[in-house]
This record gives sequence, C-alpha cells and structure tokens, in this order.
Amino acid sequence: MRLIFLSVLLLLSVSVRAQTEQQTSSPKSVEERLAELEANQNLRYISLSGFLISSYDHIAVSETYPRALDHNDLQYARLRFSLNADAELNPQLKVYTRLTATKFMNNWRSQGGTPYYIKDIEGVYSQSGSEIHLEKAYVDLSCPASLWTLSVGRLPTVNGSPEHFWDVLPRQGTYPLLTFDAPLDGVGVTYRADSHLPMNHELSLRALYTPFMDVSWNGMYKYLMPPKEDTTGGTPSGSDTDTMIKMWALQADYSLKDQERWEDLTAIVQYYQGGPLPFSSGAGTSDLNIEVNGLTGLLEVMGIAQTGLDVSLSHTYTNAISDGQFAPGLGFGTDKNSGSNQGSITLLSTRYRWATWALGLEWLSASNVPFYFSAAPEDLTRFYSTPGSGEHLYVTKKIFNLVTARMGYRQQDLQNYPITFGPVASTDRQVKTYYLNLRTDF
Repeated sequence: MRLIFLSVLLLLSVSVRAQTEQQTSSPKSVEERLAELEANQNLRYISLSGFLISSYDHIAVSETYPRALDHNDLQYARLRFSLNADAELNPQLKVYTRLTATKFMNNWRSQGGTPYYIKDIEGVYSQSGSEIHLEKAYVDLSCPASLWTLSVGRLPTVNGSPEHFWDVLPRQGTYPLLTFDAPLDGVGVTYRADSHLPMNHELSLRALYTPFMDVSWNGMYKYLMPPKEDTTGGTPSGSDTDTMIKMWALQADYSLKDQERWEDLTAIVQYYQGGPLPFSSGAGTSDLNIEVNGLTGLLEVMGIAQTGLDVSLSHTYTNAISDGQFAPGLGFGTDKNSGSNQGSITLLSTRYRWATWALGLEWLSASNVPFYFSAAPEDLTRFYSTPGSGEHLYVTKKIFNLVTARMGYRQQDLQNYPITFGPVASTDRQVKTYYLNLRTDF
C-alpha cells in the first residue's frame, strides 16, 4: 500500500514539474516565434541585387606640347563590385541603397598623389582599392496619390542618360550624364503631373538641393566655429567661410511612350548653380572661391520607327566664375584675380539593337572651356570631360540574360587641358583606349 502511495506521489510530482517547465518556457517560445515571424516579414520587404564588372583597358597617348608624351602600351585591369539593398516598406515609403568598391586588380603600388580631390564624392569611382563606399542611400516618401515625392539622402545623381545605352539596360539615373556624374547628398522634391496629361504622356518636375559642407576640425572648437579660407602649416588663416555652401538644380523631365514612330521619347531640361566653393592651398596663399552654373538639354528617342535604333542628343552650357587666387597668378582657369570661363559640350549617342547584340557610336564635341565635374566615370581617361572632340565605338553582346560583354574603342583629341588652377593651357594631346568589359548582374 505504501509502495502504491509513493508511486502516485512520484507521478504527481513529475506531472507538476512538467507543467511548471512548460508554463515557464511557453512565453519564451512565443517570443521567439514572433521574432522569427517579424524577421521573415522584414526580409520580404528587402530585395538584394548587384553587379560585378571586370575591365581591361589598353591606353595609348601622344602629345608634343606643352610637354612631350609618347606611350602606346599602358595596360590596366580593374574590378567594380556594387551591392544594392532596396526596401519597399509600403507604397509611400521606399528605401534605396548601394555599396560599391572599385579597384585595380592586385594593385602593387600607386605613385604620385591621391586618386581624388574630394574623397567623400570621388572615392566611390577612384579605383581606391577594396574599400567599400556608399554610392547611394536615400528614402522616397510619397503622398497617397503619388503626385509628390520627397527624396532624402545620397541621391541617384550618377549613371545618367545616355549611359544605359552601353550595356542595353533600362534608364539608370534620374539626371543627365552631362550635368551630374557624382554621388551627391541632399534633398529632392518631385511633382508628377501624369494625371493631368493624356495617356502615355509623363511629366516630372524636380527641385534638388545638394549643399557642400565646409567643416572646421579645430581641436576643442571643432563644429563651434566656421572654417577659414586657407591653412598655414595646419593653422587656419584668412577670412571665415560658410559651413554650408549652396548647390541646387531644377529639372523638367517629359516622356511620350508607345507611339507609332517610336517606343519612348524623353526630353529633359535642367539648370544648376553652386558656390562659392573655397579652395585651400595649405600654404596660406589662397582666397580663391569659384561659382558654377550650367544649363543642359537632352532629347532621347528609343525604338525609332519600331526598330532597334536609339538616338540621344545632349548639350550642356557651363560657366565657371573665379574670384581670388589659389596662389599668385593662379585663379581658376585664369591668372587674374577674377574671371569666368564659359564653354559647352555636345554629345550625340546612337545605338542599334538586334537579337542579343548592340552596336553603338558616340560623338563628343566641346567648345571654349567647359566645366564638367565627373566623379563617377566608367573609363580611366574621362572621355565625357574631354575639352576637345572624341569618338566612342562599341559592340555589346548579351551572353546570358544577366551577363553582358562589351568591347569598344575611344579616341580623345584635346584642344586644351581641363580647367584647373591658372590659365587654361592649349595642347595637342591624343588619347586612344581599347577596352573590354564583362558585366554580371545578380
């Protein structure tokens, strides 16, 4: 009888203990399940993609004045890796990001100065090694009717038209290649007037504000005082400068799709203005500031006469205004204390698509002294910044849906050096580049 009683008591004890453990562990298990469910829901919002580009360049350069150059076997191999992480949290809230690294393959050494003047802007595309740079990171906030969109962050101010011609891609950038070709931070406001137009007509009006920051790192007073025009041995000198330097643009973007004479017609007009931007010499000699402004127009027609023929025509007019001097006799594009340099660039891009192939030809012509700041060039010799004339011929082949091979030739005939400190110098430099790109999207 005692044995039966002890057995029943033992069973009751085990049962109570099991119930207690279950009650104790149940809340934790529920929390874990909820956390896992939330993580899975968040993953559904996020889409990951990217691309890897391997490039080979063979460059030949010749020049007789103002210096002698004759090198016909300069060879380079490069890599670019970009990773996109985008999220559509709801129809009115979207986030876009891209991390990028550009590098020479197995870079043994780099002689001379740094590959960039402004690391925050030029570092992404400067072949700066295995460093990962923030190329794009912005949020789009839209009203329910999607008429207004506010964009804040590192904006899509690279890969503009007609860059998408090269690898047979859809339009990649919001702004024309000849205006913006640098990753810029700021705020953009877009108004879409499509609902007020007939079917197949689209119109977007954009305002962009991308100011530059001028920051003082003066010891215990950093951020608490404005920077100066220059430094002498690390000590600030000269007059105070603004901490926020204005840079803004206005753009109208119109398109007409699905017509008998073409698949898609796009017309863009943009005006930008920025400055005054101070330049420091490090020797206490500079009070130089520059202001820049430009007007760009682009007309692009895809699928002309329902064929594979595409044409893009871009023209930009620029004016760079110099005030002060970097050092005695060194203004910006002048040896005077003040001056301005006006110029223009015209780019005609054509392409014919058939099956999995594309054949493209581009002509570039610059007059006077244009100012075109390109911090995100695909090529090593800044073809689209050429102060002279240039031609670009390429053949593109889609090997698989996500693999693209492109072989091309670029020739640049310079009439002067790009604008910099001091008077603009004439030259007869000619640069020829043969290249091969392999792009893999994933």
